[in-house]
Order: sequence, then structure tokens, then C-alpha cells
Amino acid sequence: MRSEVLGIPVDILNRWETMERLDDWLKVPISRPRMIVTAYSEFFVYAQNDPEFSRVIKKADLITPDGVSVLAAVKYMKAAKQKTLLGKIAEGIKIGGEILAGRVGETVTGVWLFSELTKVAEKKGWKIFLLGGWGDVSARTAEMLLKRFPRLRVEYDSGEARVGTDKATDGRVVKKINAFKPDILFVAYNPVKQEKWIASHLSQLKVGVAVGVGGTFNEYLGEFKKAPEWMERMGLKWLWRGWNLAGSEEFFVG
Repeated sequence: MRSEVLGIPVDILNRWETMERLDDWLKVPISRPRMIVTAYSEFFVYAQNDPEFSRVIKKADLITPDGVSVLAAVKYMKAAKQKTLLGKIAEGIKIGGEILAGRVGETVTGVWLFSELTKVAEKKGWKIFLLGGWGDVSARTAEMLLKRFPRLRVEYDSGEARVGTDKATDGRVVKKINAFKPDILFVAYNPVKQEKWIASHLSQLKVGVAVGVGGTFNEYLGEFKKAPEWMERMGLKWLWRGWNLAGSEEFFVG
């Protein structure tokens, strides 16, 4: 079910429903690739001041709620509609309690989606391409994937060192992706930049599905500390990541 937060769409599907939709898409290839956005709370705020990014999200085929705060915002906006100020305050307190109790809904994060799709890919014979991560991150992620899933068909490339500044590398990357023809393309450029890159290249790409995954490769490799469970439950993973990544290239940058 498609809802909105601050005028930006988000699809409220649980994890099983999300995987079922992707499986259906990859069973019957279409003439154009599909784009997935794993949207956490900052995306909705950032899009208010970036018209290009707003258009990119709105054109995506699937926008998953990458965080409890997104689910809470959807729930609050629906429940508080046409209520008095006191009613809105009461609804906010109620939803806050649901967050603490872990009853606000099920998130579909980029990290979870990557882990699940790569696992399923080996069983279904899907081809996976890893782009970005900088340095040797994509290579090491591919190596780890093959250790866990020996029959997985995977290719990788670190891509541009600074997105949008090296046309020669960008052109080479597109050719490499198209030669491999992956079912799923994971792009680990910085958030916002990666979504814009996917949107601007989608018509050129011979892929089934393309999804931006930010710092997921590093998290999969165990290089980012996992947020405490209570912070994830309360929708504070963004704060944990910001604290741990401040000053690094993986921090949220547009």
C-alpha cells in the first residue's frame, strides 16, 4: 500500500510482501529496469529542499520504509488527520508507546534487503552486481558472499571515486554491468547520490532491479558497528550511524 510522508511516497509492505513483489518482477522481465529506494527518515526531509531528489523518489517503482520513524510518521499522519491539537498530541503519545513496544510495523531496510536477496539469489540463479563502496569494499563483499553462497553469480566494480566527476570510469562501469546483465544491481554510492545515479542511468542499464544501499557493504563486512537493538526499535539507527560514521565518506552526503 502506497502512503506519503511530507508529500514523498513510501510503500508500506512487510518483508514477505516485499520479497514476493521482487520475485514476481524477476520472474517476468520487462523492457525497462525497475528502481527501488530504501528510504529512511532523512530522505523525506532532504527531498523537501532538493527537487531533483524528490522527483527521483517519486518515480521509483518501490520505496521501502528503512526505519521505524518512517512507519511511525505514516501511522501518525493517518491517525492525526482532521483531529484537534489535543487529539494530535494524544495520537503522538500513543504512537510513541507503540514504537517503544515494537508494534509500529516492520521495516524493510537496505541491509536486510541485501542480505535476503543475496541469499535467495543463489537458490534462484539470480545474478548480482555490486557497484561502489570505494576502494576494495565491493571486491571484499563479493568475496564474502561467495564464501557464504558458493554458487552465487556475482560481479563487482568500485566505480567512480567521486560520483559524477569521471565520465570515462562511469562509461566503463555501465558497459561492465550491461555485459554481465545482472538481475539485481546494488549501488553503494553515498545516499542521495546513489539514487540520482541510478535514476539518471536506468534507461541505459540491462538489469532487472537496481537499488541503492549506502553503507550496506561495509555493514555486511562487519566494519560498521551494529546499532543496539533498543536504538533500532526506537528509530534511532540513523543517530547511531551518524555518530559512528561522522567524518567518513560513507556519512549521509547529497
